[in-house]
Amino acid sequence: MKLLAAMLFILPALAAPCAGQEGEYWINNDGTQGGFVADTAYVSKNVYIGENAQVCDKTQVTGFAKITGNAIISDYAKVWGNAHVYENARVYDEASVWDNAEAFGEAQIYGFAGLKGNVKVYGKARMFDATYSSGRYY
Repeated sequence: MKLLAAMLFILPALAAPCAGQEGEYWINNDGTQGGFVADTAYVSKNVYIGENAQVCDKTQVTGFAKITGNAIISDYAKVWGNAHVYENARVYDEASVWDNAEAFGEAQIYGFAGLKGNVKVYGKARMFDATYSSGRYY
């Protein structure tokens, strides 16, 4: 019984990043260990990827973007400029986040959604199939 209880706590910790895709852990410009980047994803040299973040599939993260916390970027999503995706936010499908936009908390950005300018999306917000350029959504 103790073994079963231990396995219930250990197995989730051993889950492969990006659903088992091949890739490697990013090294940030400051030399710190970054999160997982799939071989099929593109990340430019000035991007900062936090230790627990994941960049999966055929995503593109460029400019001075930051992906931190437990954030996941997947599918064909794009993050660029000075955008920041953090905490437990997810950007997926063909969604884009750019300029100084932020997605955080449990926010999900998907479909053909676009976040640009100084927009902040957080909490449990779900943004899809439209471009949001200002304001706060939660």
